[in-house]
Amino acid sequence: MREQLEGSKTMQLSKSDYMLFLRHPAWLWTKKHQKHLLPPIDPSLQAKFDEGNQFEAYVESLFPNLTRLGFENYSDYLNLPAQTENAWEHGAEIVSQGRYEHERLTCISDLVRKDKDGFILTEIKSSTKAKEEHTLDLGFQKVVMELCGFPIIKCEVAHVNKHYTLNGPINPDELVNFTDITSEVESLIQITKERIDRAINVIDSSQMPDPSPAKARLKSFDDWMEIRKKIPPELPKNSIYFLPFMDAEKSTDLIKQDIEIVEDINDVSVLKTSTQKYLVAKSEGKRIVEKDMLRGFLSEIKYPVYYFDYETSQSLIPPWEGTRPYQQVPFQFSLHILRGPNENVEHVEYLHRDTTNPMPALIESLKKNIGDKGSILVWHQSFEKTRNNEMGEIFQKSAKFLKQINDRILDLKIPFSKGIIRDPEFMGSSSIKKVLPALTKLSYDNLDVQEGGTASRLWKEITLDNPSSPQREKVYADLVEYCTLDTWAMVEIHRELVRLAS
Repeated sequence: MREQLEGSKTMQLSKSDYMLFLRHPAWLWTKKHQKHLLPPIDPSLQAKFDEGNQFEAYVESLFPNLTRLGFENYSDYLNLPAQTENAWEHGAEIVSQGRYEHERLTCISDLVRKDKDGFILTEIKSSTKAKEEHTLDLGFQKVVMELCGFPIIKCEVAHVNKHYTLNGPINPDELVNFTDITSEVESLIQITKERIDRAINVIDSSQMPDPSPAKARLKSFDDWMEIRKKIPPELPKNSIYFLPFMDAEKSTDLIKQDIEIVEDINDVSVLKTSTQKYLVAKSEGKRIVEKDMLRGFLSEIKYPVYYFDYETSQSLIPPWEGTRPYQQVPFQFSLHILRGPNENVEHVEYLHRDTTNPMPALIESLKKNIGDKGSILVWHQSFEKTRNNEMGEIFQKSAKFLKQINDRILDLKIPFSKGIIRDPEFMGSSSIKKVLPALTKLSYDNLDVQEGGTASRLWKEITLDNPSSPQREKVYADLVEYCTLDTWAMVEIHRELVRLAS
C-alpha cells in the first residue's frame, strides 16, 4: 500500500468504514464529514444487533481458554490496542474483541487464535451461511492483522446452523457452524489493499465523491437512496432512481444509455418485471380490469369466506422446544368471517400474551373458529401455508387439520400479481399496503404498527424480553389493530373485486 498509510491518524479507516466504502464511497465520506446526514440506527436493526450479541456468547463458549476484551466507552476504545497487545504478550491463546491498529488502519476482530505458525481469524455472523460481505470484511481484517505482525493462515465464519432444533438447553456445538473461506479471502487481498488506498483518499478529500445511487453496491441501493435524498443537488422527481423496484444494476444499465429520467426509457424490457408493470400501468393511464379473468378468479371463492392472516415472531436463538433459528412462529391471527353474500361480517382474533410456546393455543383457537367448509382467503398464500406446514411437523396431532386449512386457501393477491387488475397507484406492486389505499379509502398510515417486522419485534420485546413493560397493553392493542386491518382490508378488497367484475 502507498506511503499515505504512514500519514496522519486524525481520521482512521476502521472495518466498518471500509464496508461503508464498499457499499458506496460517498457513504464513507458522509460518515467522516457530514455525519448528521446519516440516519440513526432503527429499532429493528438494533434488535438484530442484540440477537447477534447473544449468538456471539454461544460461539465464544466453544473456546474455554478465551480472553475477552472489548470496550464500554470511547476511552476504553482508545486503550484497546494496548490491552490487546498486552493480552498476547501475557500468553493469551484466543483473544475476542481485540483491537488491532496500524497507522490509519484499525479493526476489532471477533476471534483470533493461535494455530501452529500463525493465527486463525474467525468472524462471528448471525446469518445462516457465509456471504460475500463476510469475505470482504475478513479481507480487510487480514490486511490489518498482518501489518500488525499476526500472520493469518485461516479465515472462517462462525454462523447459525439453520437446521438446529431446540431440544433441551441450547447446545452451542450444534447451534454454531463454521465455514472456512480462506481461499476466497486470499483471492481478494491485492484488490483489498487497492480499495483501502481509495478509501483513504475518500476520507482525505474535501469533496464528496459522486453520490449517484447507481454506484451503490452490496444491495445497499435503497438505504443509500434515503441518504441521497438529503444531499444537494436534489434529484428530479422523474429521475429513474425513483422508479419502484429500481436497483444499482438496472440504473447503471440505463445510465450507460444516457437515460436519467423516466421519459427517456424506450425499452422497458431492461427493467425488473415489477418496474415494467408500473410503467405499463402508467402508460395505460387508468385502472384496467380484465373482467373475464377476474370473474373466473372470484368464482373459485366459496361461502362461508374466512379472511385470514398470521403475525409471526422469529428469533436467532430458538425460544421453544421443537423450533429452529429464525423459524417464523405464529403468535397472532385475525379472522374475519362472511357466511354469505348478504350476511354481516364477524371477527375473531387470537393474540398470545405469555412466554409459553404460542402455537398450541393458537391452533386450538383456529380449530374452534374455522369451520370445515368454505374458502380461506389470505394475502401471499405461501406464507400462511408454510407456517401451517411447520406447525404440523411439530404438532403432528394437528397436522391433518392444518393441511385441510391449506387445501382451502385461496390467494387474494392473485388478481394483482397476475395483472388481472392494473393501476398506476399500485406502483408495480401487489403488496396489500399498495393495493388497499388505491382501491379503497383505507390505509395503514395512521396505525402505530404499520408492518409485520415491527409487529414481530414489539411482540417479542414485551412478551418474551420485558413482560413487565409499562407499554405492554398499549403494544398489544396496537398489534390487534394492525392484524385486524390486515384481514378487514381483504374484506374490503374482495367487495371491490366483486363490484369491478360486474
